[in-house]
Amino acid sequence: MSNRYFGSILLSAMVLLAAVSCHRRPLEEPSEAVSINIDVNVRAVTNVNTNVRSTVKIYGTNTSLFDEKLAQLQPELMRVLVYDPATDKLIAQSFISRTETKADGEAVFSGNLGISHGNYNFLVYNFDTPTTQVTAENTEEGILAYTDVISAAMRSRFLGTKGDELNNGISIRYEPEHLMVGNERDVRISPHDTLVVIHTEATTIVDTYYLQVRVKGLQFASTATAVISGLSPSNHIGRNQRTVDPSTAVAFEMKKGQDISLDGDNQDVLCAVFNTFGKIDSVSSELFVTFNVFDTAGNLLQYQANLDQVFESELAKTNKWLIIDDSVLVIDIPDPGSGQPGQSGGSGFQPQVDDWNEESGEIEL
Repeated sequence: MSNRYFGSILLSAMVLLAAVSCHRRPLEEPSEAVSINIDVNVRAVTNVNTNVRSTVKIYGTNTSLFDEKLAQLQPELMRVLVYDPATDKLIAQSFISRTETKADGEAVFSGNLGISHGNYNFLVYNFDTPTTQVTAENTEEGILAYTDVISAAMRSRFLGTKGDELNNGISIRYEPEHLMVGNERDVRISPHDTLVVIHTEATTIVDTYYLQVRVKGLQFASTATAVISGLSPSNHIGRNQRTVDPSTAVAFEMKKGQDISLDGDNQDVLCAVFNTFGKIDSVSSELFVTFNVFDTAGNLLQYQANLDQVFESELAKTNKWLIIDDSVLVIDIPDPGSGQPGQSGGSGFQPQVDDWNEESGEIEL
């Protein structure tokens, strides 16, 4: 993160703090203030696996698909919110950016906050996520992390005009960036206390998955995206509860690669790493992935598969790997010069591209 961008965050934080404090009732007289030292340990994240199948090679790049996601796990500014357990109301807040890196590489944030004695709930999260936004912070029950619906231009870029029609106007949101959240509840500060040190640990509320599908005719693909539906759109971070109704979808770009562990002569794959607030644990969650592939002639080809069983696989549970088996779907991209439609396996489908006269969308791999 650039110094200019970080400076903008600090300025925004100061303005926000001033805006809240100007209308909030005074918490205490200066003589009654207790110095609170907030010690936030940003732990190693347990639901992000840094290994993208060691057998996979990504064409045209030497970087890992996980690099961008791992960078999100290194926050530079934390926001501290203090709630009254009796009323659930926000009564104080602060921002802390003083960090220390421990021997094991984990970061510890620390800072001071002055409040009077009483019982409090403390909520801490990183305040440097442009995509993941936080709203309704005036109550611990209501505070919500979410992402916006993607713009019309990005929707067209991901899906193309015909692809948007085939997705039936489904709500698609931006991928959430990792939000590191810590929560300490029912903290008692006694009248005789002058300094209280509060230790908490912050871990991400966002899941990161690796997605892979086998492809025939990969040489005929220009660009590709994926849209996964049946996902949670937000999280009430005060209780770490994902919202489930209505569900939403996330869209992201796919990369060309090769998985040498696959059987047979064809080992080409499309793959990606994406973030989500999580899948909805429901039989009727409608977990589907739609792959939108633009071939080298500019035609849009679309393939779909059900992901319910894929999310329940052992690889998904242990490694966060969504490996679409050949029995579910194999993407078959025809030579655009042959005029013949391709075939997809399982629950995938392939529309007749000859019926479409429109060409739109470019996505750089």
